[in-house]
Amino acid sequence: MGRLARFLILVSWSQLLTNPTFGAELAAPYVFPPFDENLSPTITISEAEDLINLLPATKELRAEGMDVKWDVQAVPTMNNRDYYFFWIYNATAQKERDIGSISVGNYAVNKHTADVRRWQVSHDVSFRDGGVLVNTNALERLQGELRKNHGVTTTTIQEYRSAHLAKRIIPREQAQSAAPLPVTRRSNETAEVSCWGGSDHPISRLGRSPIISSSTGYRAYAEVEATAFKPKYQETYTGSLCENRVRLFLAKAGGSSFQILLDSNSPKGDCVTIEGAESCEVKGIQLVDWSTDGTFLLADLVLWVYESDALLMHVPIIYNVPNDKFMRPDVYHFFDEFYKTDFFKEKPDPAGSRCEFELRAEGFAPDGNLILSASRPPDDPTADEQVFCVEKKQTFQFELGTNKTIRLPVDYKPQRYSTWNSEGVPKP
Repeated sequence: MGRLARFLILVSWSQLLTNPTFGAELAAPYVFPPFDENLSPTITISEAEDLINLLPATKELRAEGMDVKWDVQAVPTMNNRDYYFFWIYNATAQKERDIGSISVGNYAVNKHTADVRRWQVSHDVSFRDGGVLVNTNALERLQGELRKNHGVTTTTIQEYRSAHLAKRIIPREQAQSAAPLPVTRRSNETAEVSCWGGSDHPISRLGRSPIISSSTGYRAYAEVEATAFKPKYQETYTGSLCENRVRLFLAKAGGSSFQILLDSNSPKGDCVTIEGAESCEVKGIQLVDWSTDGTFLLADLVLWVYESDALLMHVPIIYNVPNDKFMRPDVYHFFDEFYKTDFFKEKPDPAGSRCEFELRAEGFAPDGNLILSASRPPDDPTADEQVFCVEKKQTFQFELGTNKTIRLPVDYKPQRYSTWNSEGVPKP
């Protein structure tokens, strides 16, 4: 448990303050000059620990019989040239697994002046927040001795006391600035286009499908652009590192130009309904087929949330060309009922079944209803326990008018009513 608690605090430091991706390339309005690591600081680490021992928080906990310890951290984005950084923790609470009482606080000891500052791990440190000077009689006596022993003068104190805790100071108005990166990879994949696929660093990708043509001459294609962003200041940036734009295009029979049918950048342009709740986290699209009469286009919208444990989901949508309207059936609601599970419900019954399944649109039945399949989802290494509604793929007919679900034979194969070709689509 001790290692876990310490890990949690260190993760918070690293996520907020470190710069693993872009740090070496960032320009800054205020950066300290190069520091010779071979030079000894005025105040030694041992002397800094003596100061930490005299902190009121440390003394109070020990007076209560608590074991107090600390870690000294050299944080890459902090001013390690002028400060020692300490995280103080209650080792007794750590042993007792009282997570909420483990952290005592973060402190910085000035190597040149022996000043001690209490500071908060937050973006404000990069905006010139210097924390709070800690002053007690015991501290002042020891600080006086250390300054005398090391020849610290009033001039030295005036020069270094105002040294910033952060390695560089960031203009608050630019804290969330990020530049979009140009597209560097292209493909005909549109279902799962991500800035991270096959790359250690986020890059922008563009996926554009071939044209899918109906028996009546309608043509459609899909396009997904995953745009990666490079933050100007990684320390303070909290925005998205990747954003997907999903678009669906249609050319009517005899027409040469394509019009946009769906655009995820439009308000609620990509929203679907899952168990009665609206979800607008669409990141991809998979064109499936045209109906037998050539007037209905079936596609799967693909949903996921970047930097989260949320599931990847396929949700069918149908575009009615004559009526210029999308149909977005809440198929998960009816399949939850079929498998008697609450897995996809926003507020599941704690005592209910939590088995999982994965839906895919397979095509149209000859009468215009949907053909859907349910399969076993991939194993989730982050899940404590997974229960699956189905082990092998099952195929169903879903009646759009009645929302009735009918199980089909194991060997059922949906017919195809469209043709695919790459001609006429601009190269991605």
